[in-house]
Amino acid sequence: MTEKLYYKDPYLKETIVQVAESAADERGPYVLLGETCFYPEGGGQPADRGAIGEAEVLDVQNHEGQIRHYLDRRLELGEYMAALDWQRRWDHMQQHAGQHLLSALLEDQHGYTTASFHLGQERVSIDLHQASISRETLRQVELEANRIIQRHLPVRTRFVTEQQLEQLHLRKPPAVSGDIRLVEMEGIDLNACGGTHPDNTAGIGMLKILGTEKAKGGMRLYFLCGERALEHYGKLSDTGDALISKLNAPLAELTQAADVLLAEKIAADKEIVELKKQLLLSEAQALSPDEGLVIRNYGDRPVKELQQLAKLATVQYPSICALFAAQKDGSIRLVCARGEERDADMRETLKRLLAETDGKGGGTAALAQGGGNTAAPFERFRELFSDMHAGG
Repeated sequence: MTEKLYYKDPYLKETIVQVAESAADERGPYVLLGETCFYPEGGGQPADRGAIGEAEVLDVQNHEGQIRHYLDRRLELGEYMAALDWQRRWDHMQQHAGQHLLSALLEDQHGYTTASFHLGQERVSIDLHQASISRETLRQVELEANRIIQRHLPVRTRFVTEQQLEQLHLRKPPAVSGDIRLVEMEGIDLNACGGTHPDNTAGIGMLKILGTEKAKGGMRLYFLCGERALEHYGKLSDTGDALISKLNAPLAELTQAADVLLAEKIAADKEIVELKKQLLLSEAQALSPDEGLVIRNYGDRPVKELQQLAKLATVQYPSICALFAAQKDGSIRLVCARGEERDADMRETLKRLLAETDGKGGGTAALAQGGGNTAAPFERFRELFSDMHAGG
């Protein structure tokens, strides 16, 4: 049985360990240690990382009572120096303790119960049974959490038996049996937990609620603690400074300045759309049908434009059949259209043309489009289309 040094001292950063077994499974090479400072994934907290000798610790997992340390290489049996990625561990300790504090305040003061906890790489979240929560409640909880953090309250751990547990009032029943590890935040929270935490609330640093979203029939609340929160708001501050400079507006007026800019963009986009329509109409009017046909290869022009152009062309010239193509780098996109005075089925036409490619397409009798890869030159498609529809 591996001795769990992270329970004795969660601040232990390095120690000498004995590799008792070295093996491999579907995850890769792993070792079993006589004692470990590496926390295995569990209870919503990710696994520690670091190094054992020259080997990098990639993951740590509980497996049928064993704590397997997965490495980037095989290790021989013997003694090695083990060193934690301390920044990662400290971040996890801050986030996990912050979750205990936040969940306790939400439940005790506002009746919101935590269903689950997830410590992600960027954000931390808890899932609540309730479907909504007011901004004012979130502000109150956040303020109270940070006041408690500043009180430097002790965070203690201890193991109790199942019989002793019956005399205690835990927030929720433990998920394991046997000896149960309790984490107590003095006067705030008492809960069964196997994770690592600072030894007092000041270690959490700070707590910032980011927002909420609907999830699993309830609500997911996102938050950050400690150095992760500080880093996040440093990025927000840098972004704010950049926007202040670009929009030439003070912080308090950034939203208004952005609204003005967006309104101008919407108006400009509408104008661009209208101008494009006019340009396409002029282009359609300038087409010169030859024997009832209009055939053009437009290179890498967007197919959407070719579809619009084909519709306008067949309105301007109702007795034509049109083939518009966008051919580039061994691929071709085809648009086949006919005016209302022609009775050809463009789906059949397209099907015949696509036989020269490995592609497919579809549409209506009046307008069909498709494409694929082909080594055939455009002249081959021009020839086929002309044979089918020339002279109308």
